[in-house]
Amino acid sequence: MRGILTLAAIALTCGVPAALAADPSPSPEQLMPPEQLIKDVVFNELSDHQHHAFFEYLDCKRIGQQTLVKAEVETRGGRVNRMLEQDGHPLTDEEQREESRRLQNLLHDTGQQQKLQRDYQGDEDRIARIIGLLPDGFLYRYDGIEGGEIRLKYQPNPSFRPPTYEARVFHGMAGTLWIDLREKRLRRLQGQLIANVDFGYGLLGRLDKGGTFDMERLEVTTGNWKTRVLNVHISGHVILLKNIGKDQDEVRSDFRQVPSNLDLQGAEVMLNQVQIHGGPPVIQTGAAASLGGDDRSNSPDGLAFK
Repeated sequence: MRGILTLAAIALTCGVPAALAADPSPSPEQLMPPEQLIKDVVFNELSDHQHHAFFEYLDCKRIGQQTLVKAEVETRGGRVNRMLEQDGHPLTDEEQREESRRLQNLLHDTGQQQKLQRDYQGDEDRIARIIGLLPDGFLYRYDGIEGGEIRLKYQPNPSFRPPTYEARVFHGMAGTLWIDLREKRLRRLQGQLIANVDFGYGLLGRLDKGGTFDMERLEVTTGNWKTRVLNVHISGHVILLKNIGKDQDEVRSDFRQVPSNLDLQGAEVMLNQVQIHGGPPVIQTGAAASLGGDDRSNSPDGLAFK
């Protein structure tokens, strides 16, 4: 379950010869084998992953029937957020004061800070593990060229044996990915569980066939790519027949880079200055969240600071 959500953080980078980058429509014969392309993607991504920049942004997330809008700031100590709206309504004065108290408590509670750091580092490590599965875990074939992007189809490699439950979830997907030719980054990843994913031969749990995952990425500053759209729709059950599922649509916008040495106190100051202008980004699902969808990142509307 957590393995699927971790895909929200994947930003793949890869290598294509300069001659191809100059050619807007390279033929399949000009392209390197897809397996080599993916290896280059993983190599570059893992290198970038160790030195990525930090950003502030606006996050609009629908989970089930609830819609939340938050301002988030990334720091080396973890991601810090402040609630701005819930179900289309700004927070009341009391709810705003409660958010301020919550952030203040974080600054004075070393236990909370340590947990924030552990969770952040755990996510970072998990991303690296999942990216490392790409070269051997799947089979790839070229599916076309869209402008400056290469489109690949992928499916599970039957010879690969996923080492963990997390890897089994990821390995159970097949779909399409788009790679930016010039920047050699993953532009979009679509996937669908093509079979039930059983844990403990189905005794411990199962994720149902047909669950979908759709992630779209954006270059927010030169060389820095972030997840802009993340849609996850899965269902299943765990031991004792407890139903589980994830019905989530998320849009991030208004990315702005923050200093690499920003600490939690500095992040709190920034979050306390956030205002929304022009309304939060519109959540899009299915085809509406495709590469041609609404893009409000780096827009002067939306997230602003006093």
